[in-house]
Amino acid sequence: MSMWQVSQARRTVLAVVTTSVLTFSLVSCGGGDDGGDKAADKPSTGQTAAPQENGTGGKGTVADDSEVILSIKGQDGIVLDVNSVIRDSGGFVTVNGVLKNTSDKDYSDAILWTGSELDLIRAAGASFAGATMVDKAEKKRYYVLRDTENRPLATMKIGNIKANSEQNVFMQFPAPPESTAEVDLQIPTFQNATLEITGE
Repeated sequence: MSMWQVSQARRTVLAVVTTSVLTFSLVSCGGGDDGGDKAADKPSTGQTAAPQENGTGGKGTVADDSEVILSIKGQDGIVLDVNSVIRDSGGFVTVNGVLKNTSDKDYSDAILWTGSELDLIRAAGASFAGATMVDKAEKKRYYVLRDTENRPLATMKIGNIKANSEQNVFMQFPAPPESTAEVDLQIPTFQNATLEITGE
């Protein structure tokens, strides 16, 4: 065998070995279609989801509308299903719920829930501004919070409520002391209800 043939044989062997090594490396690194790369898309156990926003316009826990803590009856087939009563780190308690008209007639007296303050009625229309939260242990009553334009931090502009309809609603109050676990929710024309406050 000539020197040229020996040189060619060595080059061929080297090429085969190099190709085999590269193929083995790619398979070991998970570069195939066996789903190895999909693991990189999953968050590690130390990661948490980004905070969501609730109906109050601030960051907080999203209410679970499928869970009804308590149903509060109003007049003429109106019912408020309370889904959550949440104390947040900002010093507020937010009541989230679903307002239902269970009758076959439209309801037009939602303005009664706003209270009797004329400025508030002008600013918010029919709303839950007239709701109060009572801490019986501390003997204190808390009113719905308001913004700088005298609008309540609660569902506003409710208007007529269609028959057999429902809508999400909320009310936000100053938080009572941490030691207070239960409060009474009082809304004009509704039954009084005792609710348990939960954390964020």
